[in-house]
Amino acid sequence: MNLSKLQSIGWTHYFMQQLSVQLSFEALSAIHDTDAQTVNQYALFRITAIHRDRIQAIGESGSTDLMCPPEFHPTSQYIAVGDWVLTEKAEEHWRIKQIVEPISRLLRLSGEKPQMIASNLNYLWIVTSANQDFNVKRLQRYLTLAFDAGIEPVIILTKSDLCSETQLGEYLVQLTQLNCSLVHAISAHQNTGLTDLAPYLHAGSSIALVGSSGVGKSSLLNALAGTQQHVASVRGDDDKGKHTTTARQLFFINSVDGNPEGQVAVIDTPGMRELQLFNSEHGINETFSDIHTLALNCRFSDCHHAEEPGCKVRQALEAGTIKTSDFENYLKLLREDEYAKRRGLGNHEERKYQRAFSKMVKTMKKENW
Repeated sequence: MNLSKLQSIGWTHYFMQQLSVQLSFEALSAIHDTDAQTVNQYALFRITAIHRDRIQAIGESGSTDLMCPPEFHPTSQYIAVGDWVLTEKAEEHWRIKQIVEPISRLLRLSGEKPQMIASNLNYLWIVTSANQDFNVKRLQRYLTLAFDAGIEPVIILTKSDLCSETQLGEYLVQLTQLNCSLVHAISAHQNTGLTDLAPYLHAGSSIALVGSSGVGKSSLLNALAGTQQHVASVRGDDDKGKHTTTARQLFFINSVDGNPEGQVAVIDTPGMRELQLFNSEHGINETFSDIHTLALNCRFSDCHHAEEPGCKVRQALEAGTIKTSDFENYLKLLREDEYAKRRGLGNHEERKYQRAFSKMVKTMKKENW
C-alpha cells in the first residue's frame, strides 16, 4: 500500500501512530508493503458518505462501497463522514475492520443518543446568511460544537449582496462580539469575498460546513469547487431557503498552495433543524469565555449568579459589560448539557436530581418566609 498517495486526501502520520498501537506486526507490514506485485489483504479508506444501505469511501485505488460488519451498527453512532478506516479483503469487496482514532469528531445528541456528524476536521465553517435567518444564539451553539471538538471555527456570512451596507455592518458588529476571530462576509453569486477563504484551502486540510437549511452552504461549495450541488431559491416570506442537501458528503477540491496534486476535503452537511449538544461543558465555557472567567472569580465556588454576595457575573450584568441575552443563553446551554448527562446516566440519576432540586426549592421558601 502506498501511503503517500493517501496524503492528498488527508492521511497523516498521526493516524499511522494510532494503528501502530492497535494492529499486529503482520497487519502493519501489509499496510507498509508498496510492492505492486503483492495482493494486499488490508487497505485504508476515508469515508465520503454514509447511506442507509451502503458506505462510500475513497482510497488509494479510488472510490468504492464498503461492507460494514454488525459491530459497527448503527453506523451513526460509530462512523462519521471523514473517518479513516482499515479494511480487510472479503472476496471482491472490502470490509471495515478498524476505525482509526480521529483527530477530531463532531457529535450532537439525537433521540437521546450521540450521533456522529463529521470527523478529522481542521476547520468548521459556520455558515449563516445576511437576512432574517441570522441568529446569534444558534451561532453560539455551533461555536460550542467546534470548541468542544477542538476544531478551529470560522464564521461565514453569506448573501452579503442581498442587504444594504448598513445592515451588513450591523451583522458584522454582532459577529465580532462572539468568541470567534475568523469572520468573513461573502457573496457566492457575485464571487465577492471568496479570496479571503484561500488560507483555509491548503493541501491535506479538511473542512466541514454547518448551518441552517438555505443559508448558502451548497452555493458556497459550488463557487469554490464547481461541484454543482443542487441549490434552491429563497422563500420570499421569511428569507429562509429550502432544504437542498439531504446527506453529509465529503468532496475534494483543489488546494490553492500551488501543489497540483494537493486536495482539500470539504464536508457538506444538511441543515440542522435543531442542534442538541452532547457533553459540551468545555465548549460552552469556551464560547462564553468572558462569563466563565467572571464565574471563576465569584466569592462562592457554587455561585448561581442570582442573589449571592460577591458575584462577579451579576456585577458585570449590572455594569453592562456582558449582555443579558448572552448570560441567559450560557445558562440555558449549561442546563441542557446537565440534563443530557443525567439522561445518559439513566432514570435513577434524573430522579436523584429532581429530589435535590425540590429540596432546594423548599429550603429557599422557608428562608424567604
